[in-house]
Amino acid sequence: MIPHFRGLSFYDRDTLAGILDLADKLKAMDFREPIANGKVLINLFFNDSLRTRTSFEVAASHLGAHAITITPGKGSWDLETDYGIIMDGSKPEHVKEAIQVLARYGDAIGVRAFPEFQFYDDDKNERLLTAIADVCDKPLINLESSFQHPCQAMADWMTLRELFGHEIRKKTFVLTWAPHPRALPMAVPNSALEMAVLSGMNVKLACPEPMLLDPDHIARVKSTLLPGQQFEITHNQDHALDGADVVYAKAWSGKQVYSNPNGDLAVRKSHASWQVTSDKMGLTNNAKFMHCLPVRRNVVVSDDVLDSPNAVHIQEAENRMHAQKAILMSIWNLSL
Repeated sequence: MIPHFRGLSFYDRDTLAGILDLADKLKAMDFREPIANGKVLINLFFNDSLRTRTSFEVAASHLGAHAITITPGKGSWDLETDYGIIMDGSKPEHVKEAIQVLARYGDAIGVRAFPEFQFYDDDKNERLLTAIADVCDKPLINLESSFQHPCQAMADWMTLRELFGHEIRKKTFVLTWAPHPRALPMAVPNSALEMAVLSGMNVKLACPEPMLLDPDHIARVKSTLLPGQQFEITHNQDHALDGADVVYAKAWSGKQVYSNPNGDLAVRKSHASWQVTSDKMGLTNNAKFMHCLPVRRNVVVSDDVLDSPNAVHIQEAENRMHAQKAILMSIWNLSL
């Protein structure tokens, strides 16, 4: 049993692998039994979602549980998330009361809250998610926060295990930055990098220098490297792709977006050539292409790469459901 699922760093490698072992069994069985009958999962979405919302609702349903999705300000009260303020504005309810009430109704609370790109340390320290955890006495699931997306990472890891099996530790995983018209958070790349290292793969992080992920996060991830496991950071995408077995493309913004958003935009525009194309995939070891979705075609990745047999993004998306089914079973202490 795990008490919550806030991020990969809260658990050791064996615990996470055990959840994935369960996910593998659930997928193989197409498991749909009401072992969680009567349980209620309440998901609070401060931001839009397609896969996370749907996959969790379906996973809960397959286990016999009931899922409720709340979007603050759309069919429910808009929630104030700052503490110590005078609530004389447009938000009539504070998240502190809302979460305590929802925790009395449900058996687990999921929260999706993207960064605000205002104060770097607030986002890095998961201000909102931490504040919610402090008043929530039921299992809390991170549905993507400002700095982490652990549920996506578990589905990614599950996919890599399916692709490579026991050979996974001999393979090279490349996380490459990709261009995007909008500023995007570090959550997915942070968790993807952490997942790849935990899986035992050799890992390369490729990005323009201004887009480097948080140094403290990189240092913590590197501290989990196994003996002989390789980790490299490069600002040369072609160098990173050379010999890769997996190419995981993702757009994100660096720290400068907080202090200089125009500078962040300039970097994104000037590095449009970082789009993943078939020519670039030709540098790899016939690599599999991964992406968390949604993906901007012919911006992040070209059509021919995304539509090729080596693209496994749909497999990843399906595995969200299976991995999250295993996460729900783990927090509710349910077994097959």
